Amino acid sequence: MGALILAEATKFLTTMPVWILAVATVALQLPLAWVNAASGVGVPADSPLLYSSVPVPLAYQGFEMADLGYVIVVSLAALWAGSEYTRGKQIRTTLLATPQRARVFIVQAGLLTAFTAVLAFVTMTGTIMINHAAGLTGVDPLLLTPLIWANIGGVTLSWTLTSLIAFALGVIARSAILPLMLLVPLIVGLGSFLAGVWGGARFLPTAAGAAMYGDPGLGVYLPPVLGGVVQAGWAAALILIAGACFVRRDA
Repeated sequence: MGALILAEATKFLTTMPVWILAVATVALQLPLAWVNAASGVGVPADSPLLYSSVPVPLAYQGFEMADLGYVIVVSLAALWAGSEYTRGKQIRTTLLATPQRARVFIVQAGLLTAFTAVLAFVTMTGTIMINHAAGLTGVDPLLLTPLIWANIGGVTLSWTLTSLIAFALGVIARSAILPLMLLVPLIVGLGSFLAGVWGGARFLPTAAGAAMYGDPGLGVYLPPVLGGVVQAGWAAALILIAGACFVRRDA
């Protein structure tokens, strides 16, 4: 098992697009967080020029920046799943080296989980610290409140579960295209819009994930714990289906 983990980790960490996407997450989101926060200094809290014309509680400020990271982690997961089935059919080499398909699938999903969780935590911690520093909110960026840390944890979990959902869809479809087509529209606004006009849309994976760090005062999201359970359920169900497909069908 150790040799398999080392081999898959080497493959994952030497895939150039993985690092390009990871660096892009940090390099894009942190400066944008600064611009977003600094541009609101001195602007009345109920100004229509702000992201929300309704004052956002301090513990939830800056988390609107999470959407950019969602797009990138979905792209990362889709790439990791779909790259096995590209023109070179890398999956055949992988399975020749390690015929235990279930182990291969578990290790690949585990590596993605660990990488995404670290990326999400580092990126969102930096984003929120910058938001409070540049926005002059009165919150010490080095001494964030327990609720803010809980919301950062919520984003970290949501990004990670979303990446697993994208990975599962990519394995099922044997392509990076399907997860991008299904998840990106939900991330960039469609999911929140549907949740605002139809209660059932709150159970969509992206809307459920947003409940773990979104302002509950908006009345749009599920309770945070329920949102986490729902998104975890989506991820678990799709991972089980993807695992079954990976184990049973021909390479």
